[in-house]
Amino acid sequence: MTYINFWKQTFDYKNKSSFRDLLVCMFVNIIILVLIMALGVIVPITWENSIVNLYYIVLVLMIFPMIALIVRVIKNYK
Repeated sequence: MTYINFWKQTFDYKNKSSFRDLLVCMFVNIIILVLIMALGVIVPITWENSIVNLYYIVLVLMIFPMIALIVRVIKNYK
């Protein structure tokens, strides 16, 4: 499973996914969030609130496909 499929299957609860898919997607999500937070150090102080808002928006958007992926992994091992 590619990371793009992770986003395409946001509301797919019927198929199955492997534990490796879950780990890869979690790792990529963490890297993206760390990069956004590192961006907060680089940008001027006036942009800090915008970067924090971006961080929270991305974090909330990542919740939905992650829940679907966890459900698919649990189905695979049931």
